[in-house]
Amino acid sequence: MSGPLSTRERTLSILVGTVALLLVTFFVTDYFFKSKARLTADLAVKARQLRTMQMRSAEKAQWEQRAAWLAEKQPKLVSEERAGGQLLEQIKELAKKHSVLIESPVIRQSVRKPEYVAIGIEIETKSPWSALIAFLGELQTPEQFIVLDSANLKIDGADATQMRAKFKIARWYAPK
Repeated sequence: MSGPLSTRERTLSILVGTVALLLVTFFVTDYFFKSKARLTADLAVKARQLRTMQMRSAEKAQWEQRAAWLAEKQPKLVSEERAGGQLLEQIKELAKKHSVLIESPVIRQSVRKPEYVAIGIEIETKSPWSALIAFLGELQTPEQFIVLDSANLKIDGADATQMRAKFKIARWYAPK
């Protein structure tokens, strides 16, 4: 059995107990501060999600109205084989109206996405800058569902008054 502790042993045991208590306190405090930081970050994320949901809920009527407009106005694809040719003819007529010369037109393969079916063409043009702007402005009106997938514009090397452009143009049809 053990007898009473000497003064030196008692001091040492108090010192060891104090160090152990300080270490436990340090680790518990560290755990609580890390938990608080994590919970604060989670709360900020949840608050942001709540604000987003409230905003979307407030705008629900507007988005339903837009979806109805889109369902009503977006063209339906009748014939995928003829759609590219029709788009090319429409663009040629518009280009002729604005004095834009179309060179090397190519009908691209259709692209199917959940939101739309894209029928596209690639064209190269030559025209004055003002005619090209008028052509593009009339080409991309909201109810035509015509988009420029890409455009590459440059000044014609032979004639600085002319613009050369390469366009990838697509019409978006309603998905089936």
